[in-house]
Amino acid sequence: MNRTAPLAGVAAIRQWVADDTPLKRLLTAQRWMVRAYFEARYMVADPWHLATSAYERERARATFEVLEGRRYPWAVDVGCGEGLFASRLLHRCDRIVAVDFSSFAVRRARRRFAAEPRVEVRHLDIRTEPLDRSFDLVLCAEVFYYLSRAEREAVGARLVRSVAPGGDLCLIHGTSAHDAAIATGTPVRPGSTSAASIHEWFRQVPGLAVVRDARHSRYRVTLLRRIAESRG
Repeated sequence: MNRTAPLAGVAAIRQWVADDTPLKRLLTAQRWMVRAYFEARYMVADPWHLATSAYERERARATFEVLEGRRYPWAVDVGCGEGLFASRLLHRCDRIVAVDFSSFAVRRARRRFAAEPRVEVRHLDIRTEPLDRSFDLVLCAEVFYYLSRAEREAVGARLVRSVAPGGDLCLIHGTSAHDAAIATGTPVRPGSTSAASIHEWFRQVPGLAVVRDARHSRYRVTLLRRIAESRG
């Protein structure tokens, strides 16, 4: 049995996710294709094993450490999936809006929070639909890998505007082969997407101040705070 073919397929998918290639630009231009990919993944519950993965538990712990015990009146979990992280975030927030574009994920998240009035789950595509209010915490985990560079900049700018003055933007992305290359000084070809390139773009946005930037071997968590405008 040839086991190299499935492995090659997995490698190709990972490259598509990580790189801003002409193929990715073509596919992400057809937004329904990205949504179809996630709908297919969510046909099975918890497709990324968030509930059972030791890696995911460690990354959640690191995220809460970066948030430094701050309490947030209003938070939004962008790309909430089935709502597992939002459920962990509840003890830090008065109200949470959890959004995702997958119908299967939203259905399960709504079941999860059916008896929890502090959480509102919305079926929303952040690429085309704006948030309707500002938030004290905007949390994005693994969102920007699935966007083209143009989408990343457009969506990123909208999300920054959704952060209330003095509020926080928390980014969580797994590191890729490109991050490893950057760490060792190896040249990375133009268009390569990494946690570094995503997070560094946000670090350069005017009006955001870096509060914490935790760089781990397999993921990166960055907390940025929107600077409140001075009065008078």
